[in-house]
Amino acid sequence: MTWPPPPGPPGYPGVPPPQTGIAVPAPAPPKSNGPLIIGLVGGILALCLVGVCGVAAVGVVINNRKDSSRTTVGSTYPPPEAVRTTAPAPPTRPAPPPPPASIGQCIGVDQAGNFLGVGNCNGTSGTYRVVSVDYDQRNCADPDAPYITEDGYRLCLERHLVRFFCYRFPKGDGWIVHAPKCKAKGTVHIIDIVPGASNGDRCTRDHRWNRWYRFTHPTVVYCVMQY
Repeated sequence: MTWPPPPGPPGYPGVPPPQTGIAVPAPAPPKSNGPLIIGLVGGILALCLVGVCGVAAVGVVINNRKDSSRTTVGSTYPPPEAVRTTAPAPPTRPAPPPPPASIGQCIGVDQAGNFLGVGNCNGTSGTYRVVSVDYDQRNCADPDAPYITEDGYRLCLERHLVRFFCYRFPKGDGWIVHAPKCKAKGTVHIIDIVPGASNGDRCTRDHRWNRWYRFTHPTVVYCVMQY
């Protein structure tokens, strides 16, 4: 009697049993990632180069536009530098009117000091002489000197009386005016004039007079015949 051969030892788990007569294909070699990595790096570099060149191109275009805007001919607006450095024109002052009288002329006034016009200095008209004319109406050189304001001017004055002519003197403060008629009541006839005197001691003895008047600004004594 013939017995069958004993079974072989059991295989290890997960290991296929050996097969005979069957060709087992060899495993495929692992694929290399080198070309893929190289391609990715190259693409990234290309994109970076394109981006940099694009930014540079945009910057050049912007600079060119700025330069062209600065050098545009026929622009209707001045550059900012001209606007900042241009100062507004100062306001022009209107020309003053002609003065009512000139320095050295004699003028006539009424008893209230109203301007009557330019007279002369020979005694026939004009009882005050103009010493300054000022359109800005500043103070007179002698702040206590008489003055009037006419046509916007301040006329600083001094008394100007002539010997042997008749006038009316004010009572207290006021203005000296011509007497329309000499020897009328209240008029004075100028007999002598003594500049700088303080009383009538230096009045003339060659002519008869009955009173003296002293004024200041300037200081003078008038020796008169009062009627």
